Amino acid sequence: MNRKITSHEFCAAWLEISHAQHDILVSNLPNSTQYTNCIFNSETSVLASISKKLDLKSYCNYYSLDAVFFREVDYVPEIPQHLTWLRKIRIAFEHENDCNSGLFQEVSHLLITNCDLRVLVTYPNDDHKWEMDRLHKVIFGTDDAKKILDESSFLIIHGYKSKEEKINWEGFVYNLENWIQINNITQNKKGATTAS
Repeated sequence: MNRKITSHEFCAAWLEISHAQHDILVSNLPNSTQYTNCIFNSETSVLASISKKLDLKSYCNYYSLDAVFFREVDYVPEIPQHLTWLRKIRIAFEHENDCNSGLFQEVSHLLITNCDLRVLVTYPNDDHKWEMDRLHKVIFGTDDAKKILDESSFLIIHGYKSKEEKINWEGFVYNLENWIQINNITQNKKGATTAS
């Protein structure tokens, strides 16, 4: 099956898996290293779970990308089994705990990656409009801006960490004029979820 995974599908999978793992994620919020490990580094990590949900494979730290998602047919043929070399990337994924660390670098890296979908997950401060405007300008000025628009192939997921031990998630897809919000969901330590 070579169907492309859409921004909406990835975002829905992210929300479902992060909700299922809410206790682990919320309890590790204060420690960015441990929190990042929950996203990447185990058989039950958020990314491993998403790859199963979307019927993809995932691999972390591929050519300086935080992670990539791919299909079995995307492996370079006739290489040793312990190596991961790909001829196609379905989803390129970047995760940045610090929204103020230069997200334009993450966006730029995703833009020069040949893939079906680009995803950036980050945790902004309350006022993130200026940063989203800046990231929009980075994409808008590229040769592929229209293709990214037509295919809705650039997704940013914001996670708002709060003192009330919950995470509010919002997904945004690149659009010509601005970003379009595709969902909003709140997840708290007790597992209650509210969407709007």
